[in-house]
Amino acid sequence: MSKPVIIIGAGGHAKVLAESLLRGDQTILGFTDPDASATLFEGIPYLGTDAIIFEHRPEEILLVNGLGSVGDNRTRQAMFSSFTAKAYRFTRVIHPSAIISHIEVEMGSGCQILAGALINPGARLGNNIIINSHAVVEHDCRIGDHVHISPGAIICGNCTIDDMAYIGASSTLKQGVNIGKGAIIAAGAVVINDVPSYTLMAGVPAQQKHQLQGGVK
Repeated sequence: MSKPVIIIGAGGHAKVLAESLLRGDQTILGFTDPDASATLFEGIPYLGTDAIIFEHRPEEILLVNGLGSVGDNRTRQAMFSSFTAKAYRFTRVIHPSAIISHIEVEMGSGCQILAGALINPGARLGNNIIINSHAVVEHDCRIGDHVHISPGAIICGNCTIDDMAYIGASSTLKQGVNIGKGAIIAAGAVVINDVPSYTLMAGVPAQQKHQLQGGVK
């Protein structure tokens, strides 16, 4: 029997994850949030702040990282790292409508594959990543840890996306491009060349707009 889960956070992304978990008949113990007035869905109780998690032994529960991100993945990364350092585990969340190839696909801890997403053969997905609704990760791509691929983004074959990068909604990565660590690809951008680390790219074709520090302008 699967262990019960605790969702960290109560924002929009946490709601999407809760809905995916409920579709899979996963037992949700509750959710945590700094705001005691926060709510998710009826029947999912508020447990308290994140500190309440430590009342459960790591082997008793699984965690779900309900923190979203808009360009800056550092908060998600810090949350994931702080709990895994104490032996807690983050479970994968895979929406029933996601299509994931059975051929040579690897997924790390805490992967979140949302409604309508497509993962094709040979893809390697790191830890604590979001493949958001209707995003496409084509064959033989390499996606690093703590990456967010936003709704409708298309990652063509043989692309590499380094840790902490953010790929904006409805953007497209041409086959074989490399996206550096902490880079941000703006919504709707079309990337046809490699992108250096900590760079903001926007436009069609995408051009460098800013150099970033730690993933934010």
